[in-house]
Parts: sequence; C-alpha cells; structure tokens
Amino acid sequence: MRILVQIDGAYLERMLSEEHNSPAIDYSKLVNKLVNTVITTSESDLYLLRTYYYHALPWIGKTPSDQELEMYKKKQGFFTRLEHLPRFDVYLGRTQRILNDDGSFTFQQKGVDVMMAAHMVEMAARGFVSHLILLAPDGDYVPAVRIVKSMGVVVHLAHGQRPQAAPELVKAVDERMELSGEFLVDCMRNVYS
Repeated sequence: MRILVQIDGAYLERMLSEEHNSPAIDYSKLVNKLVNTVITTSESDLYLLRTYYYHALPWIGKTPSDQELEMYKKKQGFFTRLEHLPRFDVYLGRTQRILNDDGSFTFQQKGVDVMMAAHMVEMAARGFVSHLILLAPDGDYVPAVRIVKSMGVVVHLAHGQRPQAAPELVKAVDERMELSGEFLVDCMRNVYS
C-alpha cells in the first residue's frame, strides 16, 4: 500500500520560523520521518509513492528591485533542488499582490489549496494511495479529506502549534502528528556535507 505526502510549503516555512527559529531542514529526512511514523502505527507493507510540495514564487513587479530579483532566484533555486529529490514533485501556484486600505501591500498565494485538494481526491479516486499525510493547516481541505476518507484512505495530519491547524481539519482527519522540536531533530540538514 502506498503513501502520498502533501506539503503546503508556505505553512511549513511559517511554522518552522515561528515555532523552531527556522532550522535547516533536510526535506528527504522530513518526509522519511513522516512516512516511518505512519508505518510504525499502521501496516508494515506501506511505502512512499510520492511527495507533492506546493508553494508559489515570490511576487515580482514589472521593474523588480535587486532584492526582489534575489528573493525570486533564491526561491526558484530551492524549488529546483526539491524537484531533484527522489519521488518529489513541486507544484507552484501564483502570488498575488493586494493593495490594503492604508496603501500598504499584502501578498497571498493563489491556486495552492485547489491543487492540493484536487490531487488528494484524484490519487484516492484512482486507488493510487491508501494513506495520505497532509502537512497543511487550512480548514478548506475538510471537504476533500472527507471525500478521500470515504474512498478508504487514512488521512494523517502533520502540524505545528503556531500557526495552528484549523480545528475542523484536526477533527476531520484520522490521525495527527505534531512536528515538535523532538520530532524535527532527526530532520536537520547536515551542514558539513
């Protein structure tokens, strides 16, 4: 039986920053630890099918500053490195710039939640997975979680404490695993290699 891991990259970055002071995570180690945690509590014949990582490139204006270009290239390079990991696919939404009433701007990802939900339902409907590890906080996933559960998929939520996962999502999934400092200690990147 196969496991699909879905990671909301923006949520993971924010959670690592707010809870753990932005440690250097080895994404292969993180995925392996998530999968091994599920295997330990489930059937032993489970294995990783694939990891889907979702994010968006930073917003960049028509005449970008050097700082915007640097951030864009850095994030693009990071996504390229992730794409070279075994069984790792990167899906990008887009970043939208929104003008606030006070004249400032906020930036929001668009399309990521829809992609995640669509992939979740597609993989379950095709019978490709028996377990789904969802590393995301959004209550918008609840309908998709309910659909895949009705198809026999066991849904595991991986989450932090800040920002918290939506209570309705926590309630909708089958299993939960907190990404505590203790959990993440084995997922650190080796800075000497």
